[in-house]
Amino acid sequence: MTNERARSVGGYVMRILGVVAIVVGILGFFASLPQGNLVGVVLGIVFIAGGAILLKRSGGVGRAREAASAPDGTR
Repeated sequence: MTNERARSVGGYVMRILGVVAIVVGILGFFASLPQGNLVGVVLGIVFIAGGAILLKRSGGVGRAREAASAPDGTR
């Protein structure tokens, strides 16, 4: 029971961090683009990619659907 709760809380934290990383990456990318700051552009892309990875690893709806559709003996 606590393991499921810990996974749930961890998933929510990963989602929040992923969204924040994507927003920061987009803002950094577009702020650095007009200045021609290559380091800022690359960091923006890295933050966007990292946020996308965090969102993917957080599970989300796909994992909940798998658990709901799986037979009781396979969980």
